[in-house]
Amino acid sequence: MEHSVEYQIFIGCSDPQLNSELVDETELRAIVTSFFKRNEVDFTVLSAKGGYLTKAGWFITENTLCIDIIGSSDMDIIKLARSLSSYMNQECSLVIRNAVQVSYQ
Repeated sequence: MEHSVEYQIFIGCSDPQLNSELVDETELRAIVTSFFKRNEVDFTVLSAKGGYLTKAGWFITENTLCIDIIGSSDMDIIKLARSLSSYMNQECSLVIRNAVQVSYQ
């Protein structure tokens, strides 16, 4: 087994001001896939339903993408997450960093 790092970026698909998806999950998945393919970064994109409490006190549930990146990367993950948040008009995105052991079978 090899030691590595896993990053997960969770990004919602609903515009909080309009309470609707301006860029739907399929379009966002295509954009993310194209970006990682262009940059030759290993990734997985998963669909989820997420919920969070906004700064204004509203609880929102929405379609969410989880972008999973494993391995060393020169990519600035925080900058990527902020760019996705800005593009999707989100207050924020969630970034998780885990130390992992990987083995390809």
